Amino acid sequence: MGEAGRSSPGPPRRWQSVGAFGNQDEARLLAGRLEAEGVEARVFPEPTFSLYGRDTVAMLGQPTQVLVPEDRLEEARRIIEEVRGTP
Repeated sequence: MGEAGRSSPGPPRRWQSVGAFGNQDEARLLAGRLEAEGVEARVFPEPTFSLYGRDTVAMLGQPTQVLVPEDRLEEARRIIEEVRGTP
């Protein structure tokens, strides 16, 4: 699917990680900021709830990642730098 939910011709989009977090809340905050700036973002693995509580995947050693389309990677990194206050 392309921008705004439309299908687009050509090969499927490739996604790249721009950050890994110990919990889903932090990952979702970054994904939300990127989306607010116009960069599509996904949280992986998807937030889940289990019998063992939230963030079980992260507690088992697998970080929650924020993914962006490969063609928006540099823009996402620039936004992250601005948020962190680094030049």
